[in-house]
Amino acid sequence: MKVSKWCLAVGLLVLGFARPSLAASQHFYLKNGERVLFYGDSITEQRYYAVAVEAYVRTRFPNLQVKFRNSAVGGATVRGNWTAPVDLSLSRDVFPFKPNIVTIMLGMNDGSYRPFDPAIFNTYKTGYEHIIQSLQAHLPGVKIVLIEPTPWDDVTLEPSYPSNPNHAPGGYDSVMRRYGQLVRKLGAEDHLQVVDFHTPLVKLMEEAKQTDPALAGKILPGRVHPGASAELVMAQALLKAWNAPAMVSQVRINASASAVKQSDNASVTDLSAGQGRISWTETDKALPYPIMTLHSTKWPQFPPVPFGGGTGEIFWPLPPLSSPTINPVAALVMKLSGMYKALDSETLQVSGLEGSDYALKIDGRLVGTFSREQLADGINLALYDTPMMEQAYKVLTLVWHRVDVRFYGWRAIQVPLGRMETPGLPEAVANIITVLNREQDHLVAQAHAAAQPQAHHCELTATTQ
Repeated sequence: MKVSKWCLAVGLLVLGFARPSLAASQHFYLKNGERVLFYGDSITEQRYYAVAVEAYVRTRFPNLQVKFRNSAVGGATVRGNWTAPVDLSLSRDVFPFKPNIVTIMLGMNDGSYRPFDPAIFNTYKTGYEHIIQSLQAHLPGVKIVLIEPTPWDDVTLEPSYPSNPNHAPGGYDSVMRRYGQLVRKLGAEDHLQVVDFHTPLVKLMEEAKQTDPALAGKILPGRVHPGASAELVMAQALLKAWNAPAMVSQVRINASASAVKQSDNASVTDLSAGQGRISWTETDKALPYPIMTLHSTKWPQFPPVPFGGGTGEIFWPLPPLSSPTINPVAALVMKLSGMYKALDSETLQVSGLEGSDYALKIDGRLVGTFSREQLADGINLALYDTPMMEQAYKVLTLVWHRVDVRFYGWRAIQVPLGRMETPGLPEAVANIITVLNREQDHLVAQAHAAAQPQAHHCELTATTQ
């Protein structure tokens, strides 16, 4: 059997796919017109999981009008960050956006990288409560999503405390677990949604250590910050907590009867079958999920800071999104997390075929060659290099470009110039930020346009009888 370059890569994953039931968009947590803000420390500032969430929303719900903003700062604690104490940070970086939904992930820096200290823990508790109360006071009706702190890697390396390396027993992740328990308690007290990033990442590292110890150590390189591929698991956890549907589309065709038996989240027209060939036109109402890191090993742990002097330095060109290269860490993450089954099922099932093997082309592009049995069982098109995936990657590129514009205006202009008292400067800065916010809106509109459904000509041709 011949397969496409994507199939060769993901065939290693032995993932399979689900036959999902239709999950209506009205059950999804995010609603039309809402604004989502991510607040946290450097793990959120890395931007990978936040971009992955936004890319999913743009591609799965092309007509859902939702805005996103990332206001995370490296080194942040519940007391604030290097750019501002917490109250100034909230008033400058959160409240003006008027978010309907705010996610908070803090804790890694709050524990001070040392054994559990009750006084430090109490500071975390009171500071976290203050943030929740401030958000509720300034943003009536806001939905607050608390995220348990991600782990310190005490799985692939010997447990340790970086601020007290000789301390034994235990390790800093035991502190993060206690901080996560507090986050759950605060969420229960205020009836807030709580999402667990810690458990899936620990599970991922434990399973990866059994499968490939060398790759397992690259999931949280440096022990603190998840790699870009690992942050896909964080995005998956948040999206599933928000009732994200796995289905992109599901199409079932009976070739012998020349009949469309099922077309969920898709329309199928112009079906024609006969003489070892079946063709149709398909328009899916959603795009497959663009996986950021699957086809390149060039994703840095931290994306370049968009504060340089030239255009090329301000806007980071994403690593290749579609190529024969396979990122082994991403492949392992996809396999162990069940990402396709959870979030990316684009099913094509064709029964009643007479030949043994069939070549599938979409818009004239060879996707792969499949056996009659494979097609009868169903294939997941999200695993392959298709025109739909190419379209999804264009959306991902626009999402990342919007985030670059946000970080440039905020961190290169608003924060440093906001410390200066030059007459007229605050007004000038405000005008620049207004223009850059318009540019973000323009890029959102472009992403929506790029994600709109397109009709594709699909053709199966028998290669053997």
